[in-house]
Amino acid sequence: MSPSAALAAAWRLEVVRLLTVRSTAVLLVLAAAAGAAGAAALCALGERTDLGRGGLLDALTGGSASGLSVVGALAALAGALVVAGDARHGAERTALVVVPRRGALLTARAALVAAWAAVLALAAVLAAAAVVLLWPGQQLVAQAPRPLVVVLPLLGHAAVVVLQGLAGLALASLLRSAVAAVAAVVAWPLVAEPVLGLVLPRSAWGDAAEQLLPAAAAARLVALPPVAAGPTWAVGTAAAGVALTAAVGVLVVAVAARAHRRDA
Repeated sequence: MSPSAALAAAWRLEVVRLLTVRSTAVLLVLAAAAGAAGAAALCALGERTDLGRGGLLDALTGGSASGLSVVGALAALAGALVVAGDARHGAERTALVVVPRRGALLTARAALVAAWAAVLALAAVLAAAAVVLLWPGQQLVAQAPRPLVVVLPLLGHAAVVVLQGLAGLALASLLRSAVAAVAAVVAWPLVAEPVLGLVLPRSAWGDAAEQLLPAAAAARLVALPPVAAGPTWAVGTAAAGVALTAAVGVLVVAVAARAHRRDA
């Protein structure tokens, strides 16, 4: 089987599997519910507090400026569940009968998880937008900057969710546990990165390095300008995106290297 034929067969196999498991519909509903609930909370808060020009973006992204959002955790879970299905049902062994190339299976799986995570992000944003538009008397839209200024962070939010989905897939493969993979994605911005930030020296290069850590880079991708540009010593949005992609890429490459060794 040629590499292109193997990749096409692996893609079809992964799509069929995604569409036939119950977790697909459950995750989609949870993503929409999380987006709607986050927007409702921000709209209610906006009635009592001036949230400023960033209020609308916070409502649409579910607070992902912190480096983690509910939909991001759901994307990580979606990626991890793909691997968990292999362990529970022996799906990979069955797939290897049809597509005898682990590299093709991993490529198709990563592409599908990325697309699925983007769908989850879109569902959450659309649900949040519906709540904001229907909320009586909300001022978030009126206080927001021009639409183009908001669109760019929204694209950053989608990219972050996609990368979190890929991180869940890779970590579940490396740790052989979906629970451990999702826990790692959630714990990194809440525990690990703040502790690591305390270890870095208080200097120009230390501050810049701290901004390149995954959660800080994710927060910068979702920030409105001029925050996205950062202070003179800090990295900008493009550098933050490269840093976050590289961090997730290391995990994916580690999984790919293991698949290549098993194919050899």
